[in-house]
Amino acid sequence: MNVQTYGQSTNPAIMFLHGAGVSSWMWTEQIEALCDSFYCVTVDLPGSGESYQTEWISFEHTADQLAQIISERIPGGEAHVVGLSLGGYTALFLLARHPERVQSMIVSGVTSQPFPNQWLYRPLLNVVAAISKWDPVIALNARMMHLPADIMPVYKRDSKRASSEMLKRVYDTLFEFTLPDPLYELSHRVLAVAGDKEAALVRDGLPAFNRLPNGTAYLAPDARHGWSSEHPALFTAMIRAWVTDRPLPAELLAHE
Repeated sequence: MNVQTYGQSTNPAIMFLHGAGVSSWMWTEQIEALCDSFYCVTVDLPGSGESYQTEWISFEHTADQLAQIISERIPGGEAHVVGLSLGGYTALFLLARHPERVQSMIVSGVTSQPFPNQWLYRPLLNVVAAISKWDPVIALNARMMHLPADIMPVYKRDSKRASSEMLKRVYDTLFEFTLPDPLYELSHRVLAVAGDKEAALVRDGLPAFNRLPNGTAYLAPDARHGWSSEHPALFTAMIRAWVTDRPLPAELLAHE
C-alpha cells in the first residue's frame, strides 16, 4: 500500500484512513494543520488512490497490513487512528485484531448495525460501481463533499480507476457489519462521530459505541457524510482534542 508521512517521527503519530472513491488527499487540510505537532501517516487503501492496482482481499487482511505498517514505519509501534467511512470500518477491524498498535481511535460515518433491505441493495452493487465512474456522478459527489476545484482532477482520477471489485467485496461485508466482539473487551478510547445530516442508518448506529468500555458518540452539526472537507477546521480541532485527551469542541453534540 502507498504510505506517506508528514512531520517529525519523534512526535505522537496519527494514521489517517480515507473513504471509498477517494484517497489520502482527502486529509490535506488536516495534515497541514497537524503535522507541526504530530507525525501524520496516510495510507492509500487497496484498490484506491496510488494503491489502485493492489487487490482488496478483505477488511481483516487490510487491517493486518496496516498493523505491519505501524509496526515498521512508526517509532514505538503504535498510533492514534482516524478513519472516515471505509477508513472508519477498516480502523475498527485494525483495533479488534491488533489493539497493541492503536493508542486511540476516531471513526466517522460508520454504522454499527446491518443494512436493512439488503435484498434491494445487493443486486444494485454492479450498477453503483459502474455509475460511480460517470463524469456527472463524479461532479455531483464532489459538490456534495464540498471539494475545491483544484482537487477535482485528482478526485476524478481516483473515481475512475477505483476497483469495482473492491467496492463489491467491501459492501458484501458492510451489509452484515456489526461491531467486532473484541472491541467490547478493550479499554481503548474510541470516538464515533457522524454528521447530523448523514443517513439515518449511520446516526441510529452511533449509540452502540457508547457501550464500548471507553467509547463515546457525537454528532457534528450541519454536516454530511464527508464533513472532514465540509467543516475541516472543526474536524481538525476534534482530532487535536481527542488525541491529546482534552475536551472536544463545544460544537459537537453528545449522542446517547
